[in-house]
Amino acid sequence: MKSNFTKGILYACIAAIWWGMPQPLFFNEIKFIPSLEIAMHRGVWSFFVLFLSLLFLKGISDFVNLFKSIRNIIILTITALLIATNWLGFIYSVSIDKVQDASLGYFLTPMISITLGYLILKENLNLKKIISVSLMLIACLILFSTSNTFPFLALLIGTTWGIYGLLRKQIQVSPATGLLFESGLISLFAVPYLIYLNFENIGYFSLNFNYISIMLFFTGIVTIIPLFFFNLGLRHTTLGLAGVLFYIAPSFHFITSIFILDEYMEVQKLIAFIIIWVAVSIFIYDAVKASKLSRIKFDN
Repeated sequence: MKSNFTKGILYACIAAIWWGMPQPLFFNEIKFIPSLEIAMHRGVWSFFVLFLSLLFLKGISDFVNLFKSIRNIIILTITALLIATNWLGFIYSVSIDKVQDASLGYFLTPMISITLGYLILKENLNLKKIISVSLMLIACLILFSTSNTFPFLALLIGTTWGIYGLLRKQIQVSPATGLLFESGLISLFAVPYLIYLNFENIGYFSLNFNYISIMLFFTGIVTIIPLFFFNLGLRHTTLGLAGVLFYIAPSFHFITSIFILDEYMEVQKLIAFIIIWVAVSIFIYDAVKASKLSRIKFDN
């Protein structure tokens, strides 16, 4: 029990760190390519990499068995649409030099995850967690106040990712199998679109294996790695805790946007950043303490 809980935290942290720094830097390198085209390549190459991986690891049978459950198919169809929308919103924010807007969306995600976990999954909120959530809410309100326009991108990114996590926790499907279905469904729309771009000679991908084409291929790899670990983490932690650990990602977004991408950061955002990490510390401390108590009871 201890091992699974610790693994869940570790997997969620790996995913969040990957999303927080390598991914925005990667997509910043190809931000001149239309966002929709990049999102379509993410779907196609994610499917390609996953399919070969499962084929090599003899996990295709799990994918075939997936189609025996109508419920799983319906949920994964919805999550595929959610993740595609989330990808598009994130890529677009990077392309217009608004990485901090994307990070605001991911700052909202844990709030959404905790709320959904409490209302739908009946995950408990004690006094410490309520204090933590209240601090997160204050920080998010501060972040909203710094925005000169309605934060449409932030809300789009935050809500799609929060609901995605909730739905994926509802089904007992391995991360790789679920991701193969999601990326495969996206590919059904992506492949015809990319063929059309190539036919019209307006796409960026070519079989000459130049720098741009290689980068587009790697969109699949940089997508699969964090998604795999995030879904793996969800299997061993609560939705609320996974959501709180996800604050690592937007925190790294802020660090990346300021020190590497040279975006300006207001004082209010820095204050919100500090408040959020105080809240995160309280939430994680309480979750770990609760896990130890439950483990003691389990051992007895």
